[in-house]
Amino acid sequence: MTSSLLRYLLPFLMPFAAYFAWVWLMKKFGAERDWKHPWHWLFVAGTVCLLAVLGYFAAFDGAPAGSTYVPPEYKDGRIVPGHHLPPKD
Repeated sequence: MTSSLLRYLLPFLMPFAAYFAWVWLMKKFGAERDWKHPWHWLFVAGTVCLLAVLGYFAAFDGAPAGSTYVPPEYKDGRIVPGHHLPPKD
């Protein structure tokens, strides 16, 4: 669950958090302006961040080509997590 949250929701919400932090700081230090929320630009920025993170994980996360996946198994009273065996030459 945490991995899904960090991979999908957090990158999407980061532009919103940065914008609201910036607005809060501007109001705190007395910036006189009528703050309008640019929802469409925040949504686009969040989508771009999400796509960048997904592209990163697609390119750099995962097992090497040709490796064999070994599913989780129960050994000696504990669960051994799933893992990848290196490719055979």
